[in-house]
Amino acid sequence: MSYYIGIPLVVTIALAEVAFLPYFRVFGLQPNLLLVVLLAWLMVRGQEEALYLIPIGAVFLGLVDGAPMGIALLALAPVAVLHDLRGSHLSEGQLLIALVFTVAATVVYQSTYLLAFGLHGQAGDILGAVLRVVVPVSLLNVAFLLPVYWLTWLFSPDVRRAMFA
Repeated sequence: MSYYIGIPLVVTIALAEVAFLPYFRVFGLQPNLLLVVLLAWLMVRGQEEALYLIPIGAVFLGLVDGAPMGIALLALAPVAVLHDLRGSHLSEGQLLIALVFTVAATVVYQSTYLLAFGLHGQAGDILGAVLRVVVPVSLLNVAFLLPVYWLTWLFSPDVRRAMFA
């Protein structure tokens, strides 16, 4: 996979997250598919490609999601730092690290949106929103990460070759 696949994929996922995913909610909750794909891409493909895809996906998501402009970019910005936090030499157990980062990134992502809506006077009970939305969406994103991570790894033969060389 490269930028030729990554950019159209991220744009398509950003559009699908707003247009189609609201019709396929699980217990009234919607996974953050763009966040999950970017995390999987970061963990499998590395930071070099992800640093280009994160702002592109965030800008397109911000244009179509109806939230205050720039919130998607602010919410996805911490994903870019994850590669530095995990260290470049941790190749074993990447899936476990990806699962932990998915929970952390989802909490930051959802909290950024809650804070933005709160600043605009549209938020209600923050603690209730955290318990009813942030925690379950974190678990839902983890469930979606597993097949996305596997597909990203499967379609990255150059990464697999480098791992076994």
